[in-house]
Order: sequence, then C-alpha cells, then structure tokens
Amino acid sequence: YSDEVAREIDDEIRRIIEDGYARAKAVLLEHEDELHGVSKTLIERETIDKDQFERLLAGESEESVFPPPEPTAADLPAEPEQKARPEIQPRPFPMPGGATP
Repeated sequence: YSDEVAREIDDEIRRIIEDGYARAKAVLLEHEDELHGVSKTLIERETIDKDQFERLLAGESEESVFPPPEPTAADLPAEPEQKARPEIQPRPFPMPGGATP
C-alpha cells in the first residue's frame, strides 16, 4: 500500500487509542471514590471474589460483604489444664530362682 494509505491507517489507529484512553480516564474519574474504596479493601484483605467486588461497588457496607468469621476451636477459651500425673515407673519382678537384678 502507498504512503498515503499507511498514514490513514496510522491516523485511524491513533484516533482509536486516544478515544479509548479518554473513555477509560473518564470512567476512572467518574468512579474514583469507589476505586479508592475497593483498593483500600484489597490492601487490607489481599483478595476478594467477584460477588464481593460487585457488592462493594453497588454500595454495600464492608461489614455486610465480609461478615465476621465464625469462631473456630482455636478461638475458644482454653480449658484449664489438668495436673499431670507422675509417670509410672515399672518395677522389676523377681527372677525365678531367687536372684534379683
């Protein structure tokens, strides 16, 4: 193709990229507060799933999206330790024939 066609292709590509950039920037600026909120949540939690992400963007509170975890056995108070019984030492039995060790 000619230099003129190459220039037209380059101009069209440049226009597509600039339009996409402007649109992406507008969307990010429009939702800047939500973006910062989700970023803060990701920093604290490291991962969230799609449902949690969508609920946060829909305006649900973080407390409703991430309810407190149910207590596990490790979270329950420890039972008082029972006093350890002394270990029973075996006693030697007498050897047949009267000899003792």
